[in-house]
Amino acid sequence: MIEFFHLVWRKRAQLGPWLILMLFGSILFKYTYDAPLTLGQFHHNLPLLLRFIAGGIVLGGLYQVLLVIFPGLQKYQFKRIGRNRVSLPRDGIVYLLMMTVLFVGSVLSRENMLMLVFAMMTGPFVLNGWITYSMLKHIHLKRLIPQRVMVGETFTAEIILENNKKILAAHLMEVTDEVVNGDDELSPSVVFRRVGPRQQVSAHYSAKLMRRGIYEFGPLQVSTRYPLGLVKRGAVFAEYSELIVHPQIGRLSSKWADDFFSIAEVAQQSRSRKGVFDDEFNHIREYRTGDSQRAIHWRSSARQGELMVQEYHQNRNYDLIIGLDLWLPAYPNEAQSERIEWAISFIGTLCREHLRYSRDTKLTLVSQGKTLESLEVGIGSQGLEYLLDFLATLQPGKSTVKKEFPKLVSEASTHRSRTVLITTRSEQELPKRERLQNCFEEPGNELSGQWRLIEADPEILSRWLVLETS
Repeated sequence: MIEFFHLVWRKRAQLGPWLILMLFGSILFKYTYDAPLTLGQFHHNLPLLLRFIAGGIVLGGLYQVLLVIFPGLQKYQFKRIGRNRVSLPRDGIVYLLMMTVLFVGSVLSRENMLMLVFAMMTGPFVLNGWITYSMLKHIHLKRLIPQRVMVGETFTAEIILENNKKILAAHLMEVTDEVVNGDDELSPSVVFRRVGPRQQVSAHYSAKLMRRGIYEFGPLQVSTRYPLGLVKRGAVFAEYSELIVHPQIGRLSSKWADDFFSIAEVAQQSRSRKGVFDDEFNHIREYRTGDSQRAIHWRSSARQGELMVQEYHQNRNYDLIIGLDLWLPAYPNEAQSERIEWAISFIGTLCREHLRYSRDTKLTLVSQGKTLESLEVGIGSQGLEYLLDFLATLQPGKSTVKKEFPKLVSEASTHRSRTVLITTRSEQELPKRERLQNCFEEPGNELSGQWRLIEADPEILSRWLVLETS
């Protein structure tokens, strides 16, 4: 119940106008009962008419309030898929109001000239409605989007409009798309200036999604006001798609090797592995921001005239075990939410580096968040894609460390494995019995091989993880 009120408070800006509209409708409805005689002086059916209007206002406002609080109800909003919908733009409302004034004036004053002007204004209004209705017939919409993108990556969506009419062209067709991911709602749109009969035209819009997860696209809504702009007709097409947004992936700086693997150990591996993989164990590249000064190769730097560093791919001969503890309180602050994304980006980058430069090894990921998951990923691009899909949908949890989590990590570790534990908790602020490190010191949960626990503080992870910023 507390979470529900917290949700309502966060959406108060969206709820405010509809609540005011419901209040106005309630006051109007009550007034029809408080002053029936006063309203009856104008017309004996006026109180009844106002009650129907007030009831419609209240129900309409309630419907919009429910859509704001429960976004999942939107899938029931478009039951009239493919049917034409009519609405009046601002120009059409003013035009209709003028027609109403002329009609009422002609009836009350019995002036034929006012009725004649009203009849002349009715023609363009009806003609505009008929043209828009005709242009929406026999058209088809289609959307083409990539299956996967990365957070912050700009992608292009293609909207195809096909006009199957034999004679009539479609003019000024505005197509609006719906993009939803939880609380994120986007409505990109494109405009088709003219689509001739039996023609197919495509338009594009670009988007940059800044939140990982699965985005749902659809339905597509098309509308037109051509030619006079007095009547707006539209149709809704059941065109749905899904897009997986992967977490942001960066690169590991050379400080990662310095902090976790000794130079002597790497050099020993390089000498003992002469053969086809020599270039992958030790190669020279240009200096990048964040690289350690210990990795600078001075002889190559002097020869090239710029700083060059020696890079080691030390994880080739070791299995990599990753334990990811995604914790988030019920009411997180910005810093706590940022830890989740940094942890997932670091894990994704670390796994990509391992899968790229490893052979005859395995990668095991055990995650604890909203659910407890364990997966083993194979070497290659398909394994990396599967892993990033998994990381894109990971959700944090708010419970303490589950007993199964350290047990699964311990069972996966061996003498030839390296284990990296990532937690979003502040270990120093927790009681000792609730700390993640303490869980792996209990009998039966000891880790084999080398391992290290890392707290997902951006200041800590930024030492090893370099993210590209636009």
